[in-house]
Amino acid sequence: MKVKICKIFLLLLIFSFCLPTVAESLASGSVSADDASSCITYKVEDFSKYKAGQFPTVFKTWPFQRGDAQKVYHVQEESGQKYLTAFDDKDLSEQIFREFSWNIKSLPYFKWKWRARTLPKGAAENNGATNDSACGVYVIFGKTSGTALKFVWSTTLAVGTVIERKPGEMAMQVLESGSKNMNNWQKMSVNIPEIYEKLLKHGMKRNPTGFALLTDGNATHSPAACDYTDFEISSGP
Repeated sequence: MKVKICKIFLLLLIFSFCLPTVAESLASGSVSADDASSCITYKVEDFSKYKAGQFPTVFKTWPFQRGDAQKVYHVQEESGQKYLTAFDDKDLSEQIFREFSWNIKSLPYFKWKWRARTLPKGAAENNGATNDSACGVYVIFGKTSGTALKFVWSTTLAVGTVIERKPGEMAMQVLESGSKNMNNWQKMSVNIPEIYEKLLKHGMKRNPTGFALLTDGNATHSPAACDYTDFEISSGP
């Protein structure tokens, strides 16, 4: 009887630990069997619920920009894997947003996969005249707050380069660069509170409200293309 009671207590303890995080995940995206059992990683978006050629309707755009965003972004499938492909050769520079509930204290890591396919010619994010990126992922803290972290696959800037856009509010870091890994999926994992404090030089005051994507070549007037998938939040790297 004591053994049975102990087992029940252990199950209740595990369930009470997992419940808040599972609830957050259900509000934000799907939970895989591995995620539910480990209580570590939760899938936010893998585009599996969309048909090839479809714009992912859960993503928002700036007012009156949805039509142009649909020209840039749509879902594709390759070897059974769904992903979002982005291609801009018309200087559209359309940003799309995916909002969800995120407890950053419990799940500080943001993960995704991306694959640069076309690098905008001569682009360098540290110069307004050449500020284009094949792949761009933002972590946002309120869509209109102006506070965000941006991670890019740069054409020319070295990995690790940091560009401060607005002191204390907006900064960018290069995670991939050049053509070496082009056309191959690259996995990214970023500790958001750590990078936030490093780049914005103060502690985080609120949870992130989601992420955004931007593939653009409007500054250099050249094509840019990237694929994205498997966005996750996690308790560890």
